[in-house]
Amino acid sequence: MILEQLTLDNFCLYRGRQVFDLSPGQSAGKALPIVLFGGINGGGKTTLLDAIQLALYGPRAKCSKRAKVSYEEYLRECIHRDAAAGKGGNGAAAGTARMLANSATSETTEFPRIGPHGKAAVAISFRYTAEGQAHTYEVERAWQVRGGKLRETLAVSRDGVTDRWLSDNWQQAVEELVPLGISQLFFFDAEKIRFLAEDETASEALGAAIKSLLGLDLAERLIADATVLEGRLAKKLVADDDRAQLEDLEREVAACDDALRLLTMEEASLKNEKERTANQQEKAEKTFAGVGGKHYEEREARKHRQNELAGRESQLKGQLLALATGELPLALAPELLRRVVGQDRREQQAAEAAVVGRMLEDRDQKVLTALKEQSVPANVLKLVREVHAADRLERQTAVAVTPQLRLSDNARALARKMDERGLAQRQAEARRLLDELAQVTREREDVERSLAATPQDEGIKNVVERLQASTVAAALAAEALSRMEARGKTAALALKEAQHKRDKLLMKRVEAEILEGETARMNRLAARTRATMQEFLKRATAAKIDNLSSLVTESFRFLLRKQTLVEQIMIDPATFAITLFGGDGQAISKQRLSEGEKQIFAISVLWGLARASARSLPAIIDTPMARLDAKHREHLIERYFPNASHQVIVLSTDTEVDRRYYDALAPSIARAYHLNYHDDGKFTLAEEGYFWEPVAAAQ
Repeated sequence: MILEQLTLDNFCLYRGRQVFDLSPGQSAGKALPIVLFGGINGGGKTTLLDAIQLALYGPRAKCSKRAKVSYEEYLRECIHRDAAAGKGGNGAAAGTARMLANSATSETTEFPRIGPHGKAAVAISFRYTAEGQAHTYEVERAWQVRGGKLRETLAVSRDGVTDRWLSDNWQQAVEELVPLGISQLFFFDAEKIRFLAEDETASEALGAAIKSLLGLDLAERLIADATVLEGRLAKKLVADDDRAQLEDLEREVAACDDALRLLTMEEASLKNEKERTANQQEKAEKTFAGVGGKHYEEREARKHRQNELAGRESQLKGQLLALATGELPLALAPELLRRVVGQDRREQQAAEAAVVGRMLEDRDQKVLTALKEQSVPANVLKLVREVHAADRLERQTAVAVTPQLRLSDNARALARKMDERGLAQRQAEARRLLDELAQVTREREDVERSLAATPQDEGIKNVVERLQASTVAAALAAEALSRMEARGKTAALALKEAQHKRDKLLMKRVEAEILEGETARMNRLAARTRATMQEFLKRATAAKIDNLSSLVTESFRFLLRKQTLVEQIMIDPATFAITLFGGDGQAISKQRLSEGEKQIFAISVLWGLARASARSLPAIIDTPMARLDAKHREHLIERYFPNASHQVIVLSTDTEVDRRYYDALAPSIARAYHLNYHDDGKFTLAEEGYFWEPVAAAQ
């Protein structure tokens, strides 16, 4: 199995439509199995793992944040907060378009059905080879809230053609391709799998996965089928001393069957009654709607809204009147206002010049007096006097203007404010109020028309009574049907119990003396087949578990920093309990392992399973190295990630796969993505490259 492409549309942190190429690559004939995702904590790494599992398994998916939340509530919470408003889709779509254009070549295309914004969707495409035939599957799961109700759709295609049967029966089909129980051992959070080293009950879940991965479940199914066949043949071999009891049980089964049949007939009759009353209720509802029932039900709310709108309309008119009695009329003569401001500026300059002139005249007089006291010649005094007079005259002439307005300081400030920006603000405010007034007036008129269309109490009273009566009748019929269905379930359980007693008696005779004839021979063959398969299962389990134990031991010692800590790991073929042994042959408690060693142990178990399994599945590893020391991290980087599977998807922070580890992984990386979380908009946008790498590691 090879995951090829993951598409998210307004899913959790991922705003808009974002597409990820997950396929492994090649460079110069060398396999590049790793696709690396880098992001901060809370930036959307685990969300990618959830999306893949949600697309494949739907309500059965083991998603990280679902906990005890219902599936419908979980889907509602997964819709990005901007999706309903249709925000922010274009940037994300453009980003993913560039991402696909620059990424390694993929044989798949984008999913055209996902979108538009306002709903959320996840889609996964993958290649799967079975019996020598390779097929490409595309699974899209989309959901949207409409009218308060959540609607989910599932579309599955194979080799580019939508397959209706697969879409309707995907829950059954995916168990044949990637069983949910097995997927948890290949798509995992590295911190959460430590239960293999801590939980004493882990052997039960591990045993089921081992049987499925190693093909041992087929032998168990054959044993179960042989047991069923023995039961069918045993009925023909019942001894005389059991016949009376068998006949009593047969009569009990027949009586229970008759009772159930009668209840089924009554239930069918009640279903007809329920349909009849439901049809009457539907007709009454249509009649109610035809005479304006909807308006009748909503009239009080409309009256209240009418009063609100009338009050707002009056308020808006008062605000417009206040504007009209203020500065707003100046907007009719903007040029006149500019001329007034200009004239006032000139008058102010002239007044200021007059003051300056008087000051200069006083100064000039003091200068002449001082010069006279110093006995300056008369011709010099005359020259100074003329220069001063000319200067004063020139200054007065430059700003000479006839006073016309003589504005006060307050009037001057108001005129200039109106000229600069105040008038524009008043006009904008007036336009806004007029637009809102027009909208409020239209809405008020619409409400009044709706009220006018509302039927009077006298005209609709009979229709309302018929609707109420039909509703009550439909409810009573539904309640009666529900009670009958409960009685039917009780009768079905009684029948099942009687059948179980009868079958138990029949099965007891399997150990009885085998009679001559064809039936006896078949029964002997079935018993021998079951015994042979049980012995085969025992031996095959022992052989495969022995090989699995060796692979897990090899993987653990290969990844472990302390090479002498564990000499051998044994898996019990009967209970699937895992025991660690030291160099002295003594068992080692798993509680002696450090937190990091427990994580390495759990990864080793999963790696050993993957190596022993005939199923070729990709590995998705979230938070791979959070609890590991430097040496264990080096071993994972150098030994595990490049060899974990033909396709390895790593979801990491920059403190796990840092620059040094990134350089060590680079020869095995097909492509890398940076999950860039935007705190201002509370969304994540994926970009090619890693935290410090602007483009993919390999092309």
